[in-house]
Amino acid sequence: MYKRQENIDNSLGKKADRRKRALEVIEFIAVTAICVIMYFHERGTSPPPDDTDTLLKLGDKVLFGTYLEEPIEWRVIQLGEDGAAVLISEYILTMKAFSAADSGSFNYDDDGNSYWSVGETEADRDLALQAYVRGSSSWVQSDLRIWLNSDKENVVYDGIGPVAGAMCNIKNGYASEAGFLTGFTAQEREAILPTEHRTNGNACDSGPVSSTDLVYLLSEEELSWLMEADVSIRTKPTALAAEQDQTKWYKMFSLDYGIDAYYWWLRDPVPEKSSNCYYVSNGYTGVLLSEMEAGAEGVGIRPALRVDTKKLALGADERQE
Repeated sequence: MYKRQENIDNSLGKKADRRKRALEVIEFIAVTAICVIMYFHERGTSPPPDDTDTLLKLGDKVLFGTYLEEPIEWRVIQLGEDGAAVLISEYILTMKAFSAADSGSFNYDDDGNSYWSVGETEADRDLALQAYVRGSSSWVQSDLRIWLNSDKENVVYDGIGPVAGAMCNIKNGYASEAGFLTGFTAQEREAILPTEHRTNGNACDSGPVSSTDLVYLLSEEELSWLMEADVSIRTKPTALAAEQDQTKWYKMFSLDYGIDAYYWWLRDPVPEKSSNCYYVSNGYTGVLLSEMEAGAEGVGIRPALRVDTKKLALGADERQE
């Protein structure tokens, strides 16, 4: 009888000890968590995000960076095994020429000779002259590439730069505009990963051209990423982009036809020419791609970039401070 009671007491004692140890472990974890939270609170930062918070899916929307002080909305169009994601802006952010005419006056040379004509001119036969008076369609030489990849208030261009006087309609100059990356915090810029490209060359290039870009335009081949992510290839400008466009082409070529979608540049040149680039059409004619002179300043810009997804939240935290 007493032996049995002793066994019962021992069993109850062991259970009590186990319960006590479990409570001590829980208490330790709770105290540790509170200490971590207080540590980051005192430092004015947030704890590192859990990996599950940084997982993105194709087609997801992401707010990242600003343009003209407005947050930029992006869509995820490609995911890599290295935790990287390719984003493209949901909307056209601005209207700009691909490259201005280095002659300083669209379709005029240094001697004032005009190459405006219904028929063929010397600028149609001489490819070097064509690029000089109408803007080069080579991605690596483009004013647009320099602007997109600059984080400087004063962007330095090769040649004359994208001044309004060198544009087709003498509008939308951006030579004095701060670089596109000035709208991103330091931590947001650190989240952007360099991307190596092999882009088709134009008629003056000896072949495909290589570049390393932080921000870029899609190629025709890369349009398939949007379809795979169920993101529309056609899109419209932001209200601010439409308002600031001095050419008013969006109204003339889209809104007046009852269409919201608008043109946006690709980085691909038309192969047999030196001044023409491809752009995504607005869908009015049913054709996906059309071509335009590089110096045409009323075409939309829909940037793309590749980011380290684990750093996206950190950049957002810095902007909120």
